[in-house]
Amino acid sequence: MFETISIGDTMQDVFLEMTPENAHLHEIRHECEQICFNYADKIPVTSKHDIVGGNSSNSAVAFARLGFKAGIYTHVGGDDQGQRIIKEYRKNGVADDYIVVDHDKESNYSVVINLNAERTILIYHIHRHYLLPKMQPAKWVYLSSMGEGFENILPDLVHYVKENKVNLCYQPGTFQLKYGSERVADLLEHTKIFFVNKEEAELYLGKQPTDNFRELLDGLLALGMEIAVITDGPKGAYVSDGREYLYLGIIEEAPRIEATGAGDSFASGFTAASALGLPISEAMRWGQAEASSVIQQIGPQAGLLYRKQLDQILADNPDLRTYPLNAHGQPEK
Repeated sequence: MFETISIGDTMQDVFLEMTPENAHLHEIRHECEQICFNYADKIPVTSKHDIVGGNSSNSAVAFARLGFKAGIYTHVGGDDQGQRIIKEYRKNGVADDYIVVDHDKESNYSVVINLNAERTILIYHIHRHYLLPKMQPAKWVYLSSMGEGFENILPDLVHYVKENKVNLCYQPGTFQLKYGSERVADLLEHTKIFFVNKEEAELYLGKQPTDNFRELLDGLLALGMEIAVITDGPKGAYVSDGREYLYLGIIEEAPRIEATGAGDSFASGFTAASALGLPISEAMRWGQAEASSVIQQIGPQAGLLYRKQLDQILADNPDLRTYPLNAHGQPEK
């Protein structure tokens, strides 16, 4: 039996490091900036890294490194990148039982521009014919970013979760967020833990920007999930199970080199702690430990922790603790 099975797309990522000398930010409105560099020019980059990524891919590797028997259902192309992706999974201890090779298609590809420790991603997404494989029972399933057609697997996935009493985690990707909540109501009713960032939570709920995280958490819980988690980048993260409403800050000492995969690593750490029966306050600490490590490396997987490393980070940061939210959805520090 698998302890975790991740479901979602895998990417071949190319990370390009740029400097402010060759690209600069232009603010077009409050908290909305654009990267600017010369049109029809040759733009130098300071470094390049070829890395396997994707939300579900990142979670599968995170679970395997923490000692879980981890598998993944994903599609790769019948190209060199596809073979490399499979080798990377095997190297990281992720079972390839449910990896589908689309021999007549390419692998998904993205270019990640890293500027001022923040990433901008250009995505080349191949259309896939998703069909949930006949999976053996698992304790936890982690569903994340998939392209158009992901909805085809939902009836079978909900049946699988109900039939095997699986704990389902859902971290919707771009297309899944646009697909909305109404058409996945049955899925949300069977979701144990739901992960989004602040902007995604507002989009999913159709709300204007707000700093009342209690309101956002309540809005998500009303959709049916058992636990809702909202990350807010370097400002911290929020969680509620309908009884507790908690906030956790970041590890300030962790240098931010590149942020791709920070949200995935937080969600994976939180899920791993939950799978071990730890309370949501401790699950938040696990998530933040993972995220603090990932942002110190280039790419979403280089900084994913092994269990001893995670335990050491938690031991080194005893003051990393959660705070309850007040009636206005702000932390009571």
